[in-house]
Amino acid sequence: MKQVVSPMPEELAVVGSCCAAFNVRKASRVITRLYAEAFAPVGVEPTQFMLLVACARQETVTMASLAVRMSMDPSALARNVSILERRGLVRIAPGADRRVRDISISAKGRKTLSRALPRWREVQTRLVERFGEDSFRSAVELMKGIARTGEALLDHPLS
Repeated sequence: MKQVVSPMPEELAVVGSCCAAFNVRKASRVITRLYAEAFAPVGVEPTQFMLLVACARQETVTMASLAVRMSMDPSALARNVSILERRGLVRIAPGADRRVRDISISAKGRKTLSRALPRWREVQTRLVERFGEDSFRSAVELMKGIARTGEALLDHPLS
């Protein structure tokens, strides 16, 4: 019978202080709450806001390309897009073949987005004021790099 060895307290302390997953998720939860509070009067969640932004940037976008762009699981994306569709903020139409669905922002979605953008700007400004412009820009670039690196590592999983 194999004996289970308990991890050492020192090693566990290191996990909390330098684990990328823990620290990125912790920061994400806090920042998401800031945006959620700002968007509450408009009636959208931060993920919904970002989906509206992505849809507004193009006339139509496929569900698959949106999932890749947002680094979202397709089923999670489908749930979020369905909520936006039920609220009349986006339209979903059949695509080039029956496996493809095209998403486009509606007039109501554009109006909601125009009401949310000033609130987004306000949160961005508050964060820049706290971090300083250079540090904030560097932090955003670092997060983009972390996402790219994580996606590259997902392409080569551990054996």
